[in-house]
Amino acid sequence: MTTRSKTSHSETNHKGNSRAGNARALQLVREWLAEDSDYDATVFPVLQAELEADRLSYRRRFKE
Repeated sequence: MTTRSKTSHSETNHKGNSRAGNARALQLVREWLAEDSDYDATVFPVLQAELEADRLSYRRRFKE
């Protein structure tokens, strides 16, 4: 006697959609990593200064 696992049509369809979504997400991450934008270099110093100004401890958050 053999036992077969029965998968419904919706389960197999969900797996296909999941793979397509994962592939699209991976493509977006690769595009973001390949993008050469100065946004991070421009925004991070401002963000860093704000975080340092509002710290609750005497210790600095970032090493200089």
